[in-house]
Amino acid sequence: MTRVRELLRHKWILVLLLVVVWIVLATVLKGVHTLELPTAKNTPVTQWLTDFASSIRGNRTESPAFVYFFNPIRATIAAFIEAIRSVISVPGAGNVIPLIGWLGTLSIIGYIVYVTSNLRTSLLSMGLLLACGVLGMWTFTMDTLAMTMGAVFLSLAIGLPLGIWAGLNDKVMKVFRPGLDLAQILPTLVYLAPLALVFLIGIAAATIATLIYSIPICIRITAHAVRSLRAGPVEAAVSMGSTKMQLLRKVQLPMAKQTIILGVNQTTLAALSFVVIAALIGAPGLGKPVVDALVIRNVGDGVVAGLAVVFLAVMLDRATTAAVIKNNTFVRDTGKARTKRRIGLIVGGVLTIVAVVLSRQVLWAAVFPEQLNFGKQIASVADAVATWFTTTFYFFTTTFNEYFTVTFLNPLEGVLANSPWYVTVIMIALLAAIIGGRGVAILSLVLLTIVVLIGLWNDTMISLAQILLATLLTMIIGIVLGVMAGRSERVEKALKPFLDAGQTLPAFVYLVPVLALFGPTRFAAIVCGVFYAAPVVVRMVADGVRGGPPEMVEAATSAGSTPVQVITKVQLPASKKSLLLGANQGLIFVLAVIVIGGFVGAGGLGYLVIVGQSKPELAGKGLAAGLAIVLLGIVLDRITQASARRSGNPGG
Repeated sequence: MTRVRELLRHKWILVLLLVVVWIVLATVLKGVHTLELPTAKNTPVTQWLTDFASSIRGNRTESPAFVYFFNPIRATIAAFIEAIRSVISVPGAGNVIPLIGWLGTLSIIGYIVYVTSNLRTSLLSMGLLLACGVLGMWTFTMDTLAMTMGAVFLSLAIGLPLGIWAGLNDKVMKVFRPGLDLAQILPTLVYLAPLALVFLIGIAAATIATLIYSIPICIRITAHAVRSLRAGPVEAAVSMGSTKMQLLRKVQLPMAKQTIILGVNQTTLAALSFVVIAALIGAPGLGKPVVDALVIRNVGDGVVAGLAVVFLAVMLDRATTAAVIKNNTFVRDTGKARTKRRIGLIVGGVLTIVAVVLSRQVLWAAVFPEQLNFGKQIASVADAVATWFTTTFYFFTTTFNEYFTVTFLNPLEGVLANSPWYVTVIMIALLAAIIGGRGVAILSLVLLTIVVLIGLWNDTMISLAQILLATLLTMIIGIVLGVMAGRSERVEKALKPFLDAGQTLPAFVYLVPVLALFGPTRFAAIVCGVFYAAPVVVRMVADGVRGGPPEMVEAATSAGSTPVQVITKVQLPASKKSLLLGANQGLIFVLAVIVIGGFVGAGGLGYLVIVGQSKPELAGKGLAAGLAIVLLGIVLDRITQASARRSGNPGG
């Protein structure tokens, strides 16, 4: 009896017992009170939301809230973005070409990158943009760039002052933190339906959705930059009688400049990522051909558009990263180097002016030459490669797909979605209590009950099954590669390009190759989630392993431990908190992509969000699905965060 009590003190044993009981109950009560609902049928809540959406559409021109607030905001933002588009992508009124043709735009971007970084990065940026044109995606790329530039400008205009304020004032940061945390949890697809309802489908709604996604990143990094300054220079300035404004302008902001520029980099990449997804609500640009290709399952066109997104993302990342590196260099050019730099700037400026003039006067410099457009040929090659791969590696793309679905996904979905809803709610609440404590258990119970009342319980559990399996696969891959990277600089250097690319690319881009390989299946959505989340987990695990106590590793090695024993007995236990934080971040990233996986046959809540946007009679169901995603995300985030906190507190 004493031995049993000792065993029950271990959380993992309690969790294992609870899971066994859960599986038994799910097997015995299979198909009872599952709350499964046909897609075309509304619940009382979703019907009310549908009616509410209809009333908003009907009162758009009469309601004072729209006439004096929402509509002016929509018109102002749309006009701002359209003005940028008229410069580089679409002809203005009475013109047949944009204000600046492709050659002028290419030269201006190259010159700006050269001024802010170096010649090598400038040439790389121009080469990547030229590649977008070769893919036949020049106009789409310029539309995406215009949307991104406009969204970044607005995000910085709002986010930088708020970030500085939050960095200087703890009370302000405390007010902002819940909203910033919620913005991190929310999958991008959740923003789209309500914003399209208020601001209509189009540029304004897409831009505002992008702002909601990117502004929190800007605020967080800017606040961190101000908060993490060295105390010495600040105290010296205060002791010399500097006012608060002088202290901020002459000391704090210059010292925080490098981190703030890093914030610009992350804000830019976040904006680009969302602008691509915002094609679902009418954003122009590269997202449109990606969506079209996904809808009609056209792999070749999807790959071409996806490559253009990749090139643009890499260009923006490298350009802004180079600016950060240059700003961090304290050694300034002197003598010949300074003269060479000045000559380069003058020559580059002259060539840029010539290119702009040519793009206004000569057709080939204004409109990207058709002779350089190889998009159709590349699409044909992509189709052929996809067909060859799926045929040659049938055992992987089809057999393994089916094996994984039958062996793992269907049983887990059966436990979560095909057992009585009250059994699942109670079991999840008990797991939350064991892992995170009573407060997390109560929160989970309340939020899951709301999901039941909404009427989308079964769809939520279908999505949860995919999220859990994708997170498990992500953690397995993340731990293996993270340990290897943490123990070997050579492995870390080899993985770095893939990790950088994984964290740079918009999530939407992953859908195209995965759809080509695995078809429209639930497994395809899981693979997307793993691809998107794994780089974050690998980096966090590697940092945890690398930051472990070296003396413990040396002691274990000198005692004759094998490398496997050192990893399992020393390094992984020492980096437990990093592993749990990695699980939290991996889960949030997986959630974001699994929802988008509705495009590749994932079903569940993501599919309902997409259906709700395309069918007005199911608009309420799409809105309710977005709410269910938020509630599920909060539950999963709080459980994993609580687990990470307790791991760092031996008494917890």
